[in-house]
Amino acid sequence: MIPNLIIPVLNRYDLLERMLQSIDYPVAHLLIIDNGASQVEEDLEVHVPECVEMTTYLPMPSNLGVAGSWNLGIKLFPLDNRWTFASNDMWFEPGELEKLAWAAPTDLTLINDFPYWHAFCVGEKVVEKIGLFDEAIYPAFCEDNDYQRRAQHNEIPITLLDIKTGHDNSSTIHSDTTYRFRNNSTFPNNRAYYERKQREGDFTQGSWNLSRRRQNDWT
Repeated sequence: MIPNLIIPVLNRYDLLERMLQSIDYPVAHLLIIDNGASQVEEDLEVHVPECVEMTTYLPMPSNLGVAGSWNLGIKLFPLDNRWTFASNDMWFEPGELEKLAWAAPTDLTLINDFPYWHAFCVGEKVVEKIGLFDEAIYPAFCEDNDYQRRAQHNEIPITLLDIKTGHDNSSTIHSDTTYRFRNNSTFPNNRAYYERKQREGDFTQGSWNLSRRRQNDWT
């Protein structure tokens, strides 16, 4: 059984529904972090497969961002030995999710298919050694590169699993004109921050920053 499955979503709830219906292996606790809840009038209704034992739906008053959402998932299940994540715009082919159930608690486990981070697993030994994702990278893009760089620096095993999935890459910004426009400025801002960490040999988890949060807001 997979101890947890954490899925942040901002828009394209139709794709979230498709992703949920691809869950065909037992999950102890499904966590849906709805970062777009403040933008819609009705509560999200989802149909969860019977193989999911428990579901928690968290409507957020504003967008936590990717790193913040992933970190929240880790914090909410502190006694688990690993944390499994999936993007709302991906799906698992039949029988493929089970492969993530055996991810090692010592490893960072990615899917061996670009963009690699549309589904992944972080083991407890990884978090103990390098900490959480850098929430200064907001709301999206480069938080995964930064985490992988820090893992490699700390000689953490990175496992690439051959799992068959589907993925509508970057569906969030492709489906929303406002998000796409704002990303034209936030992406280079986050990229510059990430590259500065590289130049300075900064392998810390960083921290949430009010100025960056306001500067990179997508609303």
